[in-house]
Amino acid sequence: MEAQIVFLAAFCQVFFLGLSSKLMRDDKVWSVFVVSWCITLSQYTFIKAVSHGGLSESTFLFVAGLGGSLGISFSHFFYIWYDRRYHNEHL
Repeated sequence: MEAQIVFLAAFCQVFFLGLSSKLMRDDKVWSVFVVSWCITLSQYTFIKAVSHGGLSESTFLFVAGLGGSLGISFSHFFYIWYDRRYHNEHL
């Protein structure tokens, strides 16, 4: 269970960081405000999972690295979808 939490927290953390970067670039301030809270929650979850988990270093590095790598990739594709659908709205 700890590995799944670390994976999900790493995924969300990097997903939201990438999304925040793209939203900020496009001056979508209110969206960035909300996404920033998501970053905070995912970082808290990540830190709590690491500090209370019993994963070996190699397992942790693999799981967190895979989650982060997939997170940034999904962030890019999500933003492409988001931008095509809502490109005229400045939230």
